[in-house]
Amino acid sequence: MKIKRITGTNVTIPYASPVGPYVGRGGGSGTLGAAGLIVKIETDADVVGWGEGTGRFETDPNAILAGKDVANIEGAIAALEAGGISKGSMSGIEMALWDAIGKGADLPVCKLLGGVVREEVDFCACMGLKAPSESAATAREYMERWGFRFLKTKAGDDSEQDLRIAEAIQAAVGDEAILRPDANSGYSPEEAEVTMRKMKDMGIRYFEDPCSPEYPDALIRCRTEIGMGILVNTGVSTADAVVNLLANEVADMLMPDTPAAGGVLPVKKVAIVAEAYDVPCLMHCSHDLGLKTAAITHIAASTPNFSGPNDTCYHGLTDDVLAEPLQFENGRIRVPLGPGLGVEVDEAKIEQYGS
Repeated sequence: MKIKRITGTNVTIPYASPVGPYVGRGGGSGTLGAAGLIVKIETDADVVGWGEGTGRFETDPNAILAGKDVANIEGAIAALEAGGISKGSMSGIEMALWDAIGKGADLPVCKLLGGVVREEVDFCACMGLKAPSESAATAREYMERWGFRFLKTKAGDDSEQDLRIAEAIQAAVGDEAILRPDANSGYSPEEAEVTMRKMKDMGIRYFEDPCSPEYPDALIRCRTEIGMGILVNTGVSTADAVVNLLANEVADMLMPDTPAAGGVLPVKKVAIVAEAYDVPCLMHCSHDLGLKTAAITHIAASTPNFSGPNDTCYHGLTDDVLAEPLQFENGRIRVPLGPGLGVEVDEAKIEQYGS
């Protein structure tokens, strides 16, 4: 099966309250919706593969991959890198190749990636920065409406504000849910240690990127002396990039992402390296639409090391490019086990929300 044509459309779909507007570290008006580069690959076997990346094609991928074997994923990645395609847009092409291969073989992507070790995948519901009382109310809505038992809030601008937000959420959820704040490496090493002690005292068990991995000693002290479970996304891209993080023992969990790594297979490689260090992985959220969310379930389904709750804002979308949007039940999504990614794209929605 050969690649005949590759097209990409940038799509943005708004968030509804309480997810949007999603205010991250640094404030501002916030992210108003999810955005992705929706990639369509047509083949000479009349099989169509779909993928979701980020950004735009820097050069025409048809000049690089047209006529090439759909199943040569490694060759496609090497050719796209040599051709100047960035990892964000490459990840959409690579995902579409997996979808086409699965459809051609009449197999779900997870079975192509190693099999099905779990049929349901946990997710952690993300929220942006809100006032403490609003954060607490959002946490309860996430739990009662979608069944989430893992919650994530942004942090990193003001540690005292972050502590007030965490305290309000903890009071609202008690032992019913696990809160995991994310400072996006916003604290200094000294502030990180002080804040982690206070967070630990109020019952917070996990924290993402309190300070930069450039300060490994601080992160190690947070893990070993304070007992905070540290998740690291900063600097997590490809398999070779995470070796130092793992060797320095700065993380209890790594958080890779397909746009940062360059696709599904590169994320699997990160997980394999992390597994050698006995460090599990969770997927980072890039304000994802349905294709990438489906791909997350296939990665987690086929990778023993992806056993925990992956980030998501998908529950906030007002619509999706999928004909039938994925559904959360008890904070989980059942892996779509049809051929390829197991989901059907509605091309009218791509046209409606495309730019």
